[in-house]
Amino acid sequence: MTHSRLKRGPLRAGLLVALVLGIGCLNYTTGHGLEHHRDVAAEFGLPGPCAGIFYAGVIVTVVTAFALGMTFGRSKPSA
Repeated sequence: MTHSRLKRGPLRAGLLVALVLGIGCLNYTTGHGLEHHRDVAAEFGLPGPCAGIFYAGVIVTVVTAFALGMTFGRSKPSA
């Protein structure tokens, strides 16, 4: 196993976490039950669904999906 292959695993794990976070932001701002999200956010003192969270979710999802795809696409098959 080469050094670059050892570094690729934690990178992929971090990118996967960021991808889930981005998708979670999109679900929080556009999913069904938006009133429920607003109520829970108000109850816990969190920001309610807004355009800023939506755009952050879009950017994070697109960038991390691309980067995750690049890490898999650049993998060299083991011989």
